[in-house]
Amino acid sequence: MQVPRMYRAQCKERCQLQYVSETEDRNQWLKEWINPEGNGTVYQHLPESKLEGYHDGIYRIKIKFPYRVFTNGGQDEIQRPLLGKNGIPFISGSSIKGLFRRVCNPEDQLFYCGSSEKPGCLRFHGAYPIGDWTGKARLPVIRNGERLFETCYTILDIAHPQQPKQVEKQETTNANTFISLLKPTLVFEFSNHDNYNDIKIDWEEVKTLLLKALTQGIGGKTSNGYGFFGKPDFVNNSQTINLSLNGSGVSSSLLKGEIDLPKNWNDRQPQGQGKLEFRPNTFKASLRGHVTRLLAGVSNDENLVKQKTDELFGSSDHLGTLQIFWEQPRETQYKNEGKNPTYSTQGNLHLYSPTNQEFIQQILQFAYVMGGFGKTWRRVSHQHFFPSYHQNTLAIGCHWIGKCADFQNIHTEKDLTTFLNNLYQSCQRYLSINSPNFVEDWREAWHPDRVAVYSQVVTKSEVVELFHNSTFKHTPAIGGRNINDKRPTFISSIWHRMLPIENNQYLEIVTIFHGDRQPWQHSHQGDQLQPFINSIVKKGLQLSWGKKP
Repeated sequence: MQVPRMYRAQCKERCQLQYVSETEDRNQWLKEWINPEGNGTVYQHLPESKLEGYHDGIYRIKIKFPYRVFTNGGQDEIQRPLLGKNGIPFISGSSIKGLFRRVCNPEDQLFYCGSSEKPGCLRFHGAYPIGDWTGKARLPVIRNGERLFETCYTILDIAHPQQPKQVEKQETTNANTFISLLKPTLVFEFSNHDNYNDIKIDWEEVKTLLLKALTQGIGGKTSNGYGFFGKPDFVNNSQTINLSLNGSGVSSSLLKGEIDLPKNWNDRQPQGQGKLEFRPNTFKASLRGHVTRLLAGVSNDENLVKQKTDELFGSSDHLGTLQIFWEQPRETQYKNEGKNPTYSTQGNLHLYSPTNQEFIQQILQFAYVMGGFGKTWRRVSHQHFFPSYHQNTLAIGCHWIGKCADFQNIHTEKDLTTFLNNLYQSCQRYLSINSPNFVEDWREAWHPDRVAVYSQVVTKSEVVELFHNSTFKHTPAIGGRNINDKRPTFISSIWHRMLPIENNQYLEIVTIFHGDRQPWQHSHQGDQLQPFINSIVKKGLQLSWGKKP
């Protein structure tokens, strides 16, 4: 009998549940955890067995979360919640008690939660999901004309840090798996403490306090949008920056599960995809990356750049000062046309920090103006701006339309120059630097000697087809690949944005990083930096910021 994956050391050739590439370990572990008896039955708490309100000495509150919920039991290297009877995840009573302490006034805190000398009147029994906590989904896969089905468990979440690769150096990064619950219905349970049976508790007040506490988020990764129920208090703060957004692009998908193969299957496994999901943590990832590259363009001290970035966005040691919340009133829409899926979403992005509001507003506008958010944000949406390509092959890029009262007006090339100059000066003030320098070996340090921004007011994209030129698309800095590569293996050194402006026009913006000339070398035709610049200038785009290489 083999030792179950749950009890194996998390090391190479033993078990590595946290690495995306280790599919055999992860799939076997899920089978052992979710279906230990091998009969297809997943243990769960049935909704009808957990009545709301006060019953048999227990007061229950059911709450449907609109976002993911993450808690980590800290049992091994893969992050997963505490596990109760039959492997069903739960959130400990002490965690719920901590939520109460955050929102109670001193009098209520003493009454409900107690102190080191005296217990409170409430027992906190914790919370647990009802129904299918695994989020099991059956996804169709077509292969050689045969319809198969893939089993996908939405509790399998993924974290893939991209900043070191996209901003700093062209290095491989590891994607790690962890466990979170996708839009679960959680039941929170309370009861009277034995010493307070003669005291009548106002259960409606308990519910009100719980709902208020949950607006600050429950569990971990709340800065990434996990664990929220309702709007956080800072959303209505007068200093909060609010950006209304409409966006579409290439959709992310969850990890795939096992394929249920027919008995006569004798071919290799079909290449299906996981469940589609637009992930709010993309906003924090984008903003953090931009702060890093911008600060690395005014200071050559890597430690200072990372320290100041961590102060805003947090680290493993402390919380960041910046709070982010993505408010999405409607479900994201998905389309599975062509070779890869796309999303369409709408919502409001809220950012709040007690300090540096102007700097944060400029960072947010920079992200919106120069590229957008989400997967393949460096390219314009081909669905919108190169439809003939989109219809016949892969979906590429994203497109965002936004409105924010705090943003500086950008309608012309001159407006863009003014905005980027102001932002560069703000970065210097943020680090108290008078003579800007840059991190020498970072690929996207935002310094005028290393980046050139070209722009032009247009009614349609003038340069999108250049990215599919037979030479340019096989140049790593442009197309992300060498001539014999089947798929991109490099991060492109170019951003391309169609910024919506007035009168159904766009400010077409091409951002070119040229500090490292090696990626600009085509294997047969040499350096392509100047030919590409000549091509976009010929299309009418003019230098708006930085220096011509």
